[in-house]
Amino acid sequence: MRQNHIMILIDCAKYMLLGFLVLLILMNLYLGINKAVTHNPVPKVFGFSPLIVLSGSMEPAIYPGDVVVIHEQAAGKYKVGDVATYLTGKTAFTHRIISEENGVYTLKGDNNNVADEFLTADKFEGKVLFHIPKIGVAIVFFKKPIGMAVLGLLLIFCVYGGDLYQKARSYSKKNEW
Repeated sequence: MRQNHIMILIDCAKYMLLGFLVLLILMNLYLGINKAVTHNPVPKVFGFSPLIVLSGSMEPAIYPGDVVVIHEQAAGKYKVGDVATYLTGKTAFTHRIISEENGVYTLKGDNNNVADEFLTADKFEGKVLFHIPKIGVAIVFFKKPIGMAVLGLLLIFCVYGGDLYQKARSYSKKNEW
């Protein structure tokens, strides 16, 4: 009976990992295709967009390798203290709003000495809702060829790992003296 419970737990863990990996792959594909088709450096799904932080300009609040999730919002909803993302060319910057005067905003990275250029809210891509520490490091890894190979191997292991384990066990039992 106990062995049966362990197998059920292993199957649950396997399917949860498989679901997470499939979700990660589908999200990556959608965002990549969206970016390629629309040429928008900040592709969005229902107004949400995950972005990987590459610099330390927002330390200690947000570190390089963190993922920030931004959401589009109306221009009048941004206020001083919000962390917002804007584009300069095709480069996205995520900084804190430090002042607002007559619809013109000043942003500055928490770790920067100098404020950014003045912006109007229509230039904002979205407001940071939350961030996930260090997961961006894994995402960057999985976008590289070696990371894709590892991801593929993990998927194969999730799908066939239980069967391989059972076959190996039955083989070792047959060959016992």
